[in-house]
Amino acid sequence: MPDQYQRLADYACQRLDHCQFGEKKKTCKRCPVHCYAPEEREQIRSVMRWMGPRMMVYAPKDALCHAADNLKMWLQGLSYRTGVILLLSCIPLYLLSFAQMLLPISAVAKGVLWTILFGLAKTCQYGGLTIIGVEGYQRLKGWIKRKRVGNGS
Repeated sequence: MPDQYQRLADYACQRLDHCQFGEKKKTCKRCPVHCYAPEEREQIRSVMRWMGPRMMVYAPKDALCHAADNLKMWLQGLSYRTGVILLLSCIPLYLLSFAQMLLPISAVAKGVLWTILFGLAKTCQYGGLTIIGVEGYQRLKGWIKRKRVGNGS
């Protein structure tokens, strides 16, 4: 490894060893504390830009985890209303996935339609739950407390 890259790797390891978030740290891009010096930070960015497209070849598990984490963060950034709409959209997809069995088409076509519609329904369901997340839990908890207070319990 060239000396310049070795120094950068050593610097990155040193910064990670002293990171206040420890093993729970996700990515430096999303970290509230930027501990890299500006020059090294730009060097790391250029390395990441080069490595990003090659990650599926060299570290497929890490690449998939990184992509899943990015997707989850993006979904959680959406509004509560979006989550509710997405959850409600899974109902007709579930109904269609089973109602299409009544159509006079081949069993193979029914299987393909069921797989697609049921998969879309599940995707909407899990996406909606991810978006609603903590906010939905807190809203439900507040609603239950208001009901208890209203009933005098």
